[in-house]
Amino acid sequence: MRILGLRAISKEESYIYYIDRYKATVIMEVLNRQVSFQVNFSIEINPLGMKSIDLEPLPKTLDYPVLPITKSLKQYITELSNEGKLP
Repeated sequence: MRILGLRAISKEESYIYYIDRYKATVIMEVLNRQVSFQVNFSIEINPLGMKSIDLEPLPKTLDYPVLPITKSLKQYITELSNEGKLP
């Protein structure tokens, strides 16, 4: 299992300046086939500058354990955020 990318990333309007909410389409490879699904996530920055990423529950149609997908997605989103590639 590996994350190939996030497509159609859009930022939702939020009135809380330290929380950014996003919608995106995840493209990943699971057991030699590509799978895509919608995901909603938020990035919260605490007063010390640490980022916390929260994912909404993943679709139940995935035929793969959720914990490894969640961990990989959070790591991928963190990398995108640190590189400044999120809108």
